[in-house]
Amino acid sequence: MLYGLLLINSLAVAITHLDDAPSALTISAPSVLFAITFLRMIKWVRESRKGAPDPLEAKRQLRLMTTVAGPVALAYICWALALSPYGGPYEQAHVGLYISTTVIGCIFCLAVLPQAALVVAVTVLPAFLVFCFAKHTLIFITIGINVSLVLAVLLRVLLNSFEHFRSQIRPSEALVTQHQELQRLNDENQALALTDSLTSLPNRRKFYADLDALTAQEDGGSAFAVGVLDLDRFKLVNDTYGHQVGDRLLAALGGRLHAAASPFSRVYRLGGDEFGVIDLGGDKESLGRLLQQVEAPLHVGEITLKVGGSLGIAHYPQAGNTAAELFDRADYALYHAKHVNGGGLCVFTPSLETSVRADQAIEIALQSNTLSDEINVVLQPIVALATGQVQAVEVLARWNSPLLGQVSASDFIPIAERSTAIHSITKAVVKKGLEAARLLPKDVAVSLNISACDLSSAITLAFIQKVIQEAKVDPSRIWIEVTETAVMRDADAAAAALQSFRDIGVRVALDDFGTGYSSLGYLEQLPLDKIKIDRSFVNALEKGRGSAIVQAMITLCQTIGIECIAEGVETARQRDILRDAGCEQAQGYFFNQPLPINDLLVLCPRRFGDISSPDQSEIKEEKVGSQKIETLSPLLLTDQRSRLAG
Repeated sequence: MLYGLLLINSLAVAITHLDDAPSALTISAPSVLFAITFLRMIKWVRESRKGAPDPLEAKRQLRLMTTVAGPVALAYICWALALSPYGGPYEQAHVGLYISTTVIGCIFCLAVLPQAALVVAVTVLPAFLVFCFAKHTLIFITIGINVSLVLAVLLRVLLNSFEHFRSQIRPSEALVTQHQELQRLNDENQALALTDSLTSLPNRRKFYADLDALTAQEDGGSAFAVGVLDLDRFKLVNDTYGHQVGDRLLAALGGRLHAAASPFSRVYRLGGDEFGVIDLGGDKESLGRLLQQVEAPLHVGEITLKVGGSLGIAHYPQAGNTAAELFDRADYALYHAKHVNGGGLCVFTPSLETSVRADQAIEIALQSNTLSDEINVVLQPIVALATGQVQAVEVLARWNSPLLGQVSASDFIPIAERSTAIHSITKAVVKKGLEAARLLPKDVAVSLNISACDLSSAITLAFIQKVIQEAKVDPSRIWIEVTETAVMRDADAAAAALQSFRDIGVRVALDDFGTGYSSLGYLEQLPLDKIKIDRSFVNALEKGRGSAIVQAMITLCQTIGIECIAEGVETARQRDILRDAGCEQAQGYFFNQPLPINDLLVLCPRRFGDISSPDQSEIKEEKVGSQKIETLSPLLLTDQRSRLAG
């Protein structure tokens, strides 16, 4: 509209001066000005059809208009003043009218841009006043003053209006700024919520979110691999150097894993010493390089640390189609790598799928309402090495499932520990073990195993203490047996739980001694009466320094006043070494395998592994009551014993 107004008014002035002014002022100069004006008008018509420009383009256009306003106004006022001497009073009055009305119209058109309007007014008004006063005519002087006042008022109104506009825009700008700040803070919080603060790696929540996104693609998505990596000796670092060094180790390993990841891999910290990996290339070698980074030595301050790692891998879609399935399969492969392969890398395969299905079948069967009735116990003798007499028995669980048949304890116990079924099993074993204790001679103790899950369950611990107090069995005949692995989860809580058993007269034994990372620390921290040397040390008695290690363990027990029991004795030579080293008691297949209570009652009067026997493998004759039976090697359970027990 501004350029249209300028074009129409200027064309009118040029027409009225055609006969009086030179052609240079009525044709040549106007042609140039009109061409520029027309082109600018066409440009703005096109711009209006495009819609509102983006902020950067709008800012550029506003600056350009402010810059152009002065030269355009100056060009037109100079042209108008050049025409003013020509013609009669009417033509000269037309020039004055043209300048005053056009400048007012242009200022109105520039109402939304006061800077440009002010530039136009400052450019035109002084020249117009000079024109009016130069006429030395009252009417022109009056018109000049009148137009000046009108322009002043008009500019003031425009500035007031624009200030009101700015006052409305400022809150809007403040809201926009506040929204942007809130968005920034929200993005930061979102990033923090998905980032592990220690390692700066994405965390478990981000891992599952990315995994869900990859498996939820409508077209099924491309193949990729999921890895779960676990450090093998991290607890040793924490226990030896403290949690601060452990945290620095995790942070350094996180940085190393992030740097070593391929462009198609992303590393996450899932928690503790466990890391996750998603590799879009599904490259086993790429994941294997991450494991190598874990196994390489690492410097934390002046300490050089070397931890191993185990890595389980599951491929999509072979191992599963959902995030939960893939993680479970990778975690199972990790378990296999850590506990079966002894570390390293393991890829989930169909053979492992068979194991998974078997575990799932066991897990389902463990939910049976009759589980307590399906659990039976067998008793393995614990023999005094000096006399060969049975001094105690260890109560072991056996499960005969109606669905699966006889299930090995090594198969169902780990699965039960991952669910609440272990508590039902423990309760059943404790009750039946105490029933057996009432049938055994009063000088034979009973050892009951408690799992890590039981130690952390106040309900299960209270149940065990209650049935012990109600069993009418001398509490001193009862041992509560825990493994180092069980107490490693929370040694303080384990110590408090075990002390509660000692308070009612029950004795406490530490199983698998020597296999944990902090055995000596546990000897001081836990309320122990007995220590059972792990079978792995007994098996090594006749190899290398095995005998010296066991001798050191036995000496340690004697020094601190704790009874010592050796597990897994299978040969006479092992028995002799242990006895000569001062070990008080032992158990193992050399003496007898676990037996039902009836078979064990028959054998209780016997002396197992009697040192007076020249050869344990020769057949002896013994009498029980008036019946004569034959006994074979202690390594075998004979049919004669079974028939006698019947």
